Amino acid sequence: MKRGLPLLLLSFLFLTPGCKQTKEVAVVNEYNIIPLPNQMEPKDGRFDLTKKIEVFTASCTPEVQAIADSMMQRIKQVSGIALKQTYQVPQGPSIDFVMEDGMPKEGYKLSVTPQRVVITASQPNGFFYGVQTLYQLLPPAIYGKEKVKDANWSIPAVEIEDAPRFPYRGMHLDVARHFASTDYVYKYIDMLAMHKMNTFHFHLTDDQGWRIEIKKYPKLTEVGSKRKETLIDYYFVNYPQIFDGKEHGGYYTQEQIKDIVNYAASKYITVIPEIEMPGHAIAALAAYPELSCNPDTTYEVIGTWGVFEEVFCPSDTTFKFLEGVLDEVMELFPSSYIHIGGDECPKTAWENSAFCQDLIKKLGLKDDTTPNAVDGRKHTKEEKLQSYFITRMEKYLNGKGRNIIGWDEILEGGLAPNATVMSWRGVEGGMNAAKTGHNAIMTPNPYAYLDHYQEEPEIAPTTIGGYNTLKKTYSYNPVPADADSLIQKHIIGVQGNMWTEYIQSDERRDYQAFPRAIAIAEIGWTQDKNKNWKNFCKRMVEDFDRMDVMNVKACRNFFDANINTHVCRDSLKVVIESFYPDAEIRYTTDGSEPTAQSALYTEPFVLEGQITLQAAAFKEGKKLGKVSSKELYGNLIAGKKISVTPAMNGFKGDTFDRNDVLGADSTTNGLTNGKRGNIASLTPWCGFSMDDTTKEVVATINFDAPTLASSVTFGSLYNPAFRILPASAAIVEVSEDGKTFRKVAEQSFARQYPENGRKMFTDLLSFTPTEARAIKVIIKNGGTLRNGIDCRKEGTKDIFQADLYLDEIEVY
Repeated sequence: MKRGLPLLLLSFLFLTPGCKQTKEVAVVNEYNIIPLPNQMEPKDGRFDLTKKIEVFTASCTPEVQAIADSMMQRIKQVSGIALKQTYQVPQGPSIDFVMEDGMPKEGYKLSVTPQRVVITASQPNGFFYGVQTLYQLLPPAIYGKEKVKDANWSIPAVEIEDAPRFPYRGMHLDVARHFASTDYVYKYIDMLAMHKMNTFHFHLTDDQGWRIEIKKYPKLTEVGSKRKETLIDYYFVNYPQIFDGKEHGGYYTQEQIKDIVNYAASKYITVIPEIEMPGHAIAALAAYPELSCNPDTTYEVIGTWGVFEEVFCPSDTTFKFLEGVLDEVMELFPSSYIHIGGDECPKTAWENSAFCQDLIKKLGLKDDTTPNAVDGRKHTKEEKLQSYFITRMEKYLNGKGRNIIGWDEILEGGLAPNATVMSWRGVEGGMNAAKTGHNAIMTPNPYAYLDHYQEEPEIAPTTIGGYNTLKKTYSYNPVPADADSLIQKHIIGVQGNMWTEYIQSDERRDYQAFPRAIAIAEIGWTQDKNKNWKNFCKRMVEDFDRMDVMNVKACRNFFDANINTHVCRDSLKVVIESFYPDAEIRYTTDGSEPTAQSALYTEPFVLEGQITLQAAAFKEGKKLGKVSSKELYGNLIAGKKISVTPAMNGFKGDTFDRNDVLGADSTTNGLTNGKRGNIASLTPWCGFSMDDTTKEVVATINFDAPTLASSVTFGSLYNPAFRILPASAAIVEVSEDGKTFRKVAEQSFARQYPENGRKMFTDLLSFTPTEARAIKVIIKNGGTLRNGIDCRKEGTKDIFQADLYLDEIEVY
């Protein structure tokens, strides 16, 4: 392959003047291609689309001819320009499709001069991707359905030689939790094809719904496709949970499935169906309870989320059923892979089943006495029974010429011989599989989990949690440069996941998936050495224009100003960032709306006092997105290191790692970062687990010099559904020497709790102004909760100590 230009030089060439000029201004060549080609050399000049252009396909197969025909049809539809088909060598300007043996299957070359466009490839896939690149060099109107005659229908000159980094580049869509229409599925596929993704992972079954017609088992859709109601709000906001009282249903007929598969194939996308087993099976059990370990039980399709103990029983009845289901699935989906789930399968039903325990004995399965060589864990005999289940289904599918993919839990108890692992619980599962010679697809939480928040939870629709911006997703590299040879060989690709527990509509699906799915596309296609965040952002501006034309309602946080805080040089500073390239960020600190004349943000500034910060991104005096607003609380300990006992549990405050421009901030632990918690999400809160021996949190702050203090403010959370009560009392102690402490304030709190939902409490303890070298704040938990009454029942205790969640602690 030709030597490509260095990426730094290439970034300067993304905007180059073309040869063609008007009286007003020179035409500017732009190369806003996503994913970024791995070798690209911008050139001067442009190729004008006119009715004189001939399309030359003499050496092409019928399949490649169909790609050329589709291109001609699209150009005519949106520009009104009818290109001419020819099988004779053109004498004038032309678009040539040229076959060349020996190129990568999905590779292509694209050469554009003012006289000719040449797309070269060895396979139809490559030609298809060459055409996708060509479209992205045309105006965004190319993706519309209406004729736009006044657009600049010309292509910038360029030389591209390109092929993907990974053979598997996919997106997942869960239609079990919330059903998606076929029209939406088609649009989703269009977005994948536009960005050179080649796999659509279709999650068709789960506890909350069975979405595919199986003619042998009609009750799967008659019963399993409907639930009587759906959870309102986040899972842990209310207990008992609140439901909407509305039936939710829907499924795809086999004819609809065939149409979806054929449509995807026309865009060189393979559709991989997922039929969950042995867990996430309640929709199937509702239709056929004999498949469970308790066949006399009546099941209902679930209207809430989570992991449930009711799973398939590993009986001959179940295996016969699943084989019958998969026989019909394989008739509909020609993919070499069938995804069989394998995740989140509790073993309680198997532990309590006489049948399962007898089967375990017959199979000679025993609990591990030493750690497993693959994942370093000791596995139970029930986990090994899951391995038996998965292996048996794999053998059946292998006998039909298919292979399985499963979530990384299929590693537990031993991996089926030919299985491919989809690594979702971080990267460890995929790495372990690769080291043992199994192929793995990387889809790790949080980078690839597109159901997570991507902008401030206070302004975003309710979703499953987390905080994963476009920037963080883009930073992911599935195979680090120093990875060993087995990992480099067996990590075959990357995928973004779209779980839809909280995603009820097409607009919400668009909002959660895009633009982060586009970052996943570039991760899968572009070599890591060629990736560049700022350059990606420059190209994304036009991709938003394309999405607008396609009526994709993407998240627009890209155009906003994101407010954060960060400790830098021992001071807590305010950091404001916009992803929009070269945007001006204008801000105010008095709560007024910023204008193009407001203060210009140029660098992080020290947080001093309480401010109501409002910020927005501007370009050439025009506001790009919405105004961001945040209350910030500068105080005596803002940005200071704080020690706490006990240690925090999994919730450690909003230290967002790569999400802010300066990287991780480990100093404040989320307790002294100047930002108070909120009731929209648990993300900002610092959590402390309480028990009968630990009923308080002790926070200690040391000052660099004697400091005059007169009050402490702190926030605590009421959320009993998540086993949290706000503080019942607090004590403040001060020390003049940093060693000996004396009490200066103590207060108990009377609370008024809401009937439903969460509530945040902010409490103030005042005391006589005192010079201190250290301050200690002792915060008592809120008392006890009743297991199974105030919250979901877990464990055997009827009464337990409520956990304590804090944010922020402030000293004035």
